[in-house]
Amino acid sequence: CGSENPEGQKFCGDCGKEIAVATTAAADDDSMRKCSSCGRTLTMETNVCPYCGRWVKRSMFG
Repeated sequence: CGSENPEGQKFCGDCGKEIAVATTAAADDDSMRKCSSCGRTLTMETNVCPYCGRWVKRSMFG
């Protein structure tokens, strides 16, 4: 889909499609939260956890 995703992720944070090559990592700041499923750090704009593939909502961030 063309979205930039953090290094090391397995799934696109926007569309959920599995990706073969990781892209530029996102910076840690106040807009970052953790996935309630796997605990990895995600941006608030992330719809699908790029590490575990689970769809996330803002209310799911810890």
